[in-house]
Amino acid sequence: MKRVWVNDFGPPEALRIVDAPEPRPGPGNVVIAIETVGLGYADVAARRGESYLASSPGFVPGYEIAGTVIKVGDDVDDAWRDRRVFAVLRKGGGCAERLELPAEELIALPDGISCEDAVAAGLNALVAQGAIARLPITGGTRVLVRGAGGGIGLMCVQYAALCGGTVVASASSKDRGDRLLTLGAASIWNRLDGDLDAPTGFDVIVDTIVGPDLPGFFDRLGTNGHYLFCGGVGGLPPADYGMKLIEHFHGSPTLHAFSLNSATPEHVAAEAAILFDHIAAGRISPVIDSVLPMADIVAAHRKLDKGQAFGKVILRPDGTP
Repeated sequence: MKRVWVNDFGPPEALRIVDAPEPRPGPGNVVIAIETVGLGYADVAARRGESYLASSPGFVPGYEIAGTVIKVGDDVDDAWRDRRVFAVLRKGGGCAERLELPAEELIALPDGISCEDAVAAGLNALVAQGAIARLPITGGTRVLVRGAGGGIGLMCVQYAALCGGTVVASASSKDRGDRLLTLGAASIWNRLDGDLDAPTGFDVIVDTIVGPDLPGFFDRLGTNGHYLFCGGVGGLPPADYGMKLIEHFHGSPTLHAFSLNSATPEHVAAEAAILFDHIAAGRISPVIDSVLPMADIVAAHRKLDKGQAFGKVILRPDGTP
């Protein structure tokens, strides 16, 4: 079978498609024929060597998949055989035609949820769902989503709007802003226009970027406001970023953080069931940028590196677009 291999950290050209032995399920495991792989910032950071997901080169990337169980090992309920499933892969391995996986990590796909929609929402929606659930967003709550055009950000826009929040989405272009309006944003702040008309006084700020500009965003939080981190594509903040919070001490800000890595497999499965129900009911929309054959893995990563994707870039290991 074929799979993607990262032999050395580096640019997209570091990715190779190689042959690998057919997986055989050990006790408690299954083999999945992978239909779709969702690509995002986690894949880019791992390939560059900038992520805890890959401490050294010599690995198969891909952290969310959907497909069909084709083999079951001993001690696995045979009812899993031929089931369509979704899985979050904490150790990667998804960019392959087939994969062995513990049965306890499988999440059954309901009828009506396609493999494409499962990974298009997937990790990004699960992060957004868990993050927004921690915040007091109700009708009229003023919410700023920083990095709204990114994978997690566009899902946070949808969930905050679903809770009744009045969402201001930060974006880097008019086109992205227009698309975010269709996903539930009430207005757009184009961050490339500068700070002259930048909005302030938010009840909630959801930050998927962090980075060196973080301290200035604490200034945009209103009294008794809530600030949540659920991503960090912009890198680390300044070492003294906490001083800005101290400056706002008398405004009683509350700081939150959410990572899906803090969730158990059982919790992820329960949250996925809620997500799939939202999708089936039309409350949350998966957003697909493009669907590419696995042979185009380098082109897919180039697009992600340049920040050109809006929504999920999806790979199909079977080669069909």
